[in-house]
Amino acid sequence: MKTISHNSTTSSVSVTAASGNDQPQLVATIVPDEQRISFWPQHFGLIPQWVALEPRVFGWMDRLCEDYCGGIWNLYTLNNGGAFMAPNRMTMMTKHGYCSMP
Repeated sequence: MKTISHNSTTSSVSVTAASGNDQPQLVATIVPDEQRISFWPQHFGLIPQWVALEPRVFGWMDRLCEDYCGGIWNLYTLNNGGAFMAPNRMTMMTKHGYCSMP
């Protein structure tokens, strides 16, 4: 069984595997807006052409997801040193601007 919990105070999400042993918790913390500029070079700076990663992710999402039409993506760091980005499920971009999803 897996438990996922969200802490809105610290903007973090933790995932715990309940398998009977004491495995460490994986915690994802959202990157604040003022730190977004340093996110890519800090976590992906050793990858050649890291500057092109974000637009490529958007392009693949557009190709693979029929309902995707842009939007705000959140950046996350993990307590194990990892990092990832994910679209904000609550806001999607349309031709006319942003609209909230139900």
